[in-house]
Amino acid sequence: MSQTLLNPSAMKSPLQILSNWKILLLLFALVLLANFLLGQFMPKEQALDLKFAYSAKEAYDSILQLDENGLKRYRFGILALDMPYILIYGLFFSGVMFKLWGRPWTILIPISIMVLDFFENVMVLEMLGHLPEQHLNLGSLASIFTTGKWIFVSILGLSILSGLIRNLFFKK
Repeated sequence: MSQTLLNPSAMKSPLQILSNWKILLLLFALVLLANFLLGQFMPKEQALDLKFAYSAKEAYDSILQLDENGLKRYRFGILALDMPYILIYGLFFSGVMFKLWGRPWTILIPISIMVLDFFENVMVLEMLGHLPEQHLNLGSLASIFTTGKWIFVSILGLSILSGLIRNLFFKK
């Protein structure tokens, strides 16, 4: 009989499984693939989620530069690629944070990014869905979620960097 079945304390937690090197490498490959695909469907110049902050007017000015086909591709990119990408990078960075820090609460940083990114996408989809009408409140909310996301991405980057330094130079 399996050692895990005989000894429940030997069972790995989801975070331990997620922080396994093989799982992290697979998720990293999926992150790279998703980034490539997103680049094919979402024009970098108009992709609001790549900007740090923007006004509602700037958001609509950017979106309205797209023709009908461009708007369809942008919508498809958000729904079919960016929404699943949220889960992929969330799992990847949760595994990385747990691997580096060994504390479950550290995954709150990638989870915060995921939540903000999700609501940013919802706001942009709403903006696209109401065109040609412009609802400036949607553009403002999208910008708030985008800016919040990038603040947490910065915190994540600093946390990963400090975790790497800690593990390479100060861990016994």
